[in-house]
Amino acid sequence: MNYARLGELRLRAFKSYRDAVLPLHDVTVLIGRNSSGKSNALDGLEVLARLAGGEDLSDALDGRRREGGMIRGGSGGLSPHGSDSFALGCTVEVGEDRYRYDVEVQVAPYLRVVGESLQGAVVSVKSGKSLEGSLFDARQTDAPGIAVEVHNGKPGRNSPTTYRDDRLVLTQLPGSIAGNNRAEKSVLRGVDAVIGALRGLFHLDPLPYLMRDYVPERDSELRRTAENLSAVLRRLEREDPQALAGVVENLRAVADDGVRGISFATSQLGDVMLVLDESRAGRDEQTPAREMSDGLLRFTAVATALLSPQHLDVEASPAGVDERGAVHMVIEELENGLHPSQARRVLELVRQAASPGASVLLTTHSPALLDAVEGVLNRSVYVTRRSPETGYSTITPLMKLPGYARALAERTLGGAVTADSLSEEPPQDFSEFEQLLGLA
Repeated sequence: MNYARLGELRLRAFKSYRDAVLPLHDVTVLIGRNSSGKSNALDGLEVLARLAGGEDLSDALDGRRREGGMIRGGSGGLSPHGSDSFALGCTVEVGEDRYRYDVEVQVAPYLRVVGESLQGAVVSVKSGKSLEGSLFDARQTDAPGIAVEVHNGKPGRNSPTTYRDDRLVLTQLPGSIAGNNRAEKSVLRGVDAVIGALRGLFHLDPLPYLMRDYVPERDSELRRTAENLSAVLRRLEREDPQALAGVVENLRAVADDGVRGISFATSQLGDVMLVLDESRAGRDEQTPAREMSDGLLRFTAVATALLSPQHLDVEASPAGVDERGAVHMVIEELENGLHPSQARRVLELVRQAASPGASVLLTTHSPALLDAVEGVLNRSVYVTRRSPETGYSTITPLMKLPGYARALAERTLGGAVTADSLSEEPPQDFSEFEQLLGLA
């Protein structure tokens, strides 16, 4: 099966970014100082994912009742300072095909889509030949709505059609194109691939205080807060014992006390709560979720998500899509609540989770976790920095930083980040040249 996967995020004009690109690999690690732009980059992904759900702009960006609440800063905080719009884009990969999607949204005086396009493989109706081109292109006009030219596979310019500008054209096209010929099918395939890839975004933000109570057993797809962790683990017990065994193995390795296994307490209403079966000083004990430490609950949620990505609460791919959208997990500050000695273990969990149907983007400040990054994974580490010249955030591959080679020759990656030596220009020794000129 081919999966529709996110290949890159383009932050064209978004919060602290101007024309920055974040490539997305099977495992992508984002590092940088506080306020350098890490969270802003993740917000860019979150915005695209929310809009791909088909909601009105205001509901997707400012809706407080949805899980996760309004987008950080609200819609008014998404445009760069001094601008009244933001612009984002992404590249989606499906086998050998690449789709390039871009959107610009005006935030003041009111929310509206003012530009949107999708580039990719288009098909001619007559010849059936496939070539790179515009699947659709939308531009603002003086009239209400937005004018959209959709590829029809015929020679000449297409007549524009008016669509609503309070939600993405991307999400309106599947309901307005019948798919009666090869050209229309090629448009729908590209649209569905982008929607499927974006809907596969899962931003894991475990909140231990929400995991400490009984939850309905049927609520068994892991939410971003992991508040229903107990029900998900109960489902694994019945449907995927191997994944549950992996969670237990990792809990046994990170916990000070001897974890023997996992069981569940059941309420009179049939709700469930996670219970750790432990052995302490020769005594068997049980520790319910309400008594577990924050760090252990958070780690359990992370391990569960990484070991069973098929049980995450993500939207299904659009009806009719040939390729399923891959799951793209986002985990901020992976090291939270984790002892430094367990960094290599949790990074190995991340690596195991990476597959054709799942990828992981994580941020970290942990020197121990960075020390566990070895070999080819260095190529998927990116550093966010604020440009002293422009004030905008930048994204640079770790290995292209000027001080990378020297810093890692002197210390580990974690040590280099702690010493803030990666961005330093290598010192140049001109002493022999100066002696030759008689200047020394």
